[in-house]
Amino acid sequence: MYRIAMICENGASTGLCMRKMTEYAKRAGIDCEISAYAKAQLADIVDEMDCLLLGPQIAFKMDSFKSSFPEHASKFAVVNSMDFGMMNGEKILNAAITLIEKNKKGMD
Repeated sequence: MYRIAMICENGASTGLCMRKMTEYAKRAGIDCEISAYAKAQLADIVDEMDCLLLGPQIAFKMDSFKSSFPEHASKFAVVNSMDFGMMNGEKILNAAITLIEKNKKGMD
């Protein structure tokens, strides 16, 4: 199972995107858990997630998050702004899975 966190300022703007990703995952038979969180919750969830997707509106925080959680730096990614704007759950989820699988291969 893939565990994916959508991170934004307050956890609200990523909610719809999370739902679109979940709908696609169900249709495609992808076993995953996707949740939306406020950036303030990051320390509470970073250990248990496979991927931490930042909403485009907080992309500028990427370096700060990576330096705050260096052991998890490879889990962070910024959602493509076009995909986010179009709420393209399929593309966003597939990009997250690609990152997760890449990280798994790096651990082997």
